[in-house]
Amino acid sequence: EHGRGILHQVERAREDLGRARGALTGRVGIGLPPSLARRLTVPLSRAFRQRLPDAALSISEGLSVQMQEWLQTGRLDVALLYNPPASLELAAEHLLDEELFAVAPRPDTRPGTGGGGTEAPMPLATLATHPLVVPSRPNALRMLLERRMDDIGCTPRIAMEIDGVSAILDLVSEGVGYAVLPGHAVRASAHPQRYLLHPIDAPRVVGQVHLVTSARRAATLAQQATIALIREMV
Repeated sequence: EHGRGILHQVERAREDLGRARGALTGRVGIGLPPSLARRLTVPLSRAFRQRLPDAALSISEGLSVQMQEWLQTGRLDVALLYNPPASLELAAEHLLDEELFAVAPRPDTRPGTGGGGTEAPMPLATLATHPLVVPSRPNALRMLLERRMDDIGCTPRIAMEIDGVSAILDLVSEGVGYAVLPGHAVRASAHPQRYLLHPIDAPRVVGQVHLVTSARRAATLAQQATIALIREMV
């Protein structure tokens, strides 16, 4: 941690020199959850190169708990997290609410069959009767699902725990169980036609996406510009 702190100060000094030349320089580390990484990585990288051509970008994909640690140690400068816990070490800005869906295997996956469309709503109590393929705890979306089920006196039937959106969807298509994911995570998958998306109701399950930075380190100019870019894109 001492070494990371020293290197961070070196980067700040380099940025000050770059600012004297009128350029936004330095390295910016961004963390994305798996459900957002597939959709954001390419357009975010493209926009970053256009807006900050003299800066370096590093994008890491990880789970919420892991990325919180990376923010605190300086490996990341900014991350998008679902429902982050309150912390004196982190500063969180709410960006948007994202509805979660019950993802079921589609019985008919012949060529030409549509995919990623919205089906009839599914009550949360009904979803609790189905086996589920979910990330291991303490994944933020899993914890949210468990809290909502507990609110209505239900317990999820966990068929399998696996970390990784692609692997979860593969298991759903094989009939192992249902998943609970944002709609865009399914629509951006390799085979969206394999799945049915049911909005969850009674109650709805909504994840909150936050933009999170370290509360202990001041953001460089390049990091501030990147944060503004993420706000625009999200």
